[in-house]
Amino acid sequence: MPYRIQKVEEFVKQLESGDLKLRVRVLESERAARKATILQMATIYTALGGTLFNVGVNLSSQGNQTIANGAFIGAGVFSLLLTKSLHRVKKLDKLEKML
Repeated sequence: MPYRIQKVEEFVKQLESGDLKLRVRVLESERAARKATILQMATIYTALGGTLFNVGVNLSSQGNQTIANGAFIGAGVFSLLLTKSLHRVKKLDKLEKML
């Protein structure tokens, strides 16, 4: 029994001094789910942006420049959303390293 008390005291001292960090699994899975959602959206933004860019190229080659420009603008918007999503993932990774 005294050995267990000694281990608990050591654990508390490490915790108070900051040498020991506790990780809560619920929070870990919550962060992982948030990151997965952001990456899924980034994949969708990539697919939609690429599709609009392809449509823009095809329309431009057929002479529909006005509609093609709209498609290029849409592709640019999705490109910005993709960049924003990747930045959010980078911030989440940085937060993970701090914890």
